[in-house]
Amino acid sequence: MPDPTAVSSSLDELSEGMTAYEEELADEIGELAKQRDWQGIQERTEYAKNIRSFAHKIMALKEEWDRLNGLDDTSGTNNADEADVDNLPVTARTRWERIGDKIRVQTEGGRSAYSNVIPIWLFKELALAALHQIKSSGYVKTSDVLNVKLDTIVEKSDYKRAPRLPVYVTFKVLVKEGVFENPDSNSHRYTLVGGNENLLRRFLGELG
Repeated sequence: MPDPTAVSSSLDELSEGMTAYEEELADEIGELAKQRDWQGIQERTEYAKNIRSFAHKIMALKEEWDRLNGLDDTSGTNNADEADVDNLPVTARTRWERIGDKIRVQTEGGRSAYSNVIPIWLFKELALAALHQIKSSGYVKTSDVLNVKLDTIVEKSDYKRAPRLPVYVTFKVLVKEGVFENPDSNSHRYTLVGGNENLLRRFLGELG
């Protein structure tokens, strides 16, 4: 019998990909604001609204699939609880664990949870690429790491169709563990907490 969880996981991955895409879009709008390109801001903001609507459709599709296949275990959750969960910062909803030579990262939502599994070697490469960018520019964005590690992700990992995902998820874990921080909540620039490079290297060393 076909396994419906495989489709559910694929929809999870698509949803995470949309979240990462929205983050990069927000960065782009921020750059347009610096350039005072008001027309560009208006056009991209309208586009962003359409992307948000599309992302909601993906979520609804996953929820319908899970209900059809008995994968929905949130029947006892009321709408208020769901709203409370969704309003939490993403790092507060993120859990991760090491499974062999991989890291499994799960982000809880009001009605569902998104899971991604990243090889530890790739997690380390992405984290070190982020560190290099921080040392060079004082901060790093997910798009910076994606630009320099795109070929590696596409050629050597299972994220060929969603290369933004492992970068986005790596940043979530590093923020969750107090290694990275986003000091300016209005941007997507990340820095080392306290400028402590050793904290990152120690964390990566503990992963094995």
